[in-house]
Amino acid sequence: MKFHGPILDNLTNALASARRLRGHPVYKDTLAYWGELIQEARRIQRDPAYEQVAELEAAIVSLEVELAERAT
Repeated sequence: MKFHGPILDNLTNALASARRLRGHPVYKDTLAYWGELIQEARRIQRDPAYEQVAELEAAIVSLEVELAERAT
């Protein structure tokens, strides 16, 4: 999957969308995109050259929590 722009921006935008859509149905494709975004962010996070590890971790965890709450 191809993402446009920095991964941290993509995560921030996905989190904002997930929060805005609380209590509303979300397309399966959107949920799949968010899951793939998390996987890609985890991959990038392992790159020693990536400098925003702490910020990336916080964004990943926030989106994971949002998706976990949606699943319940």
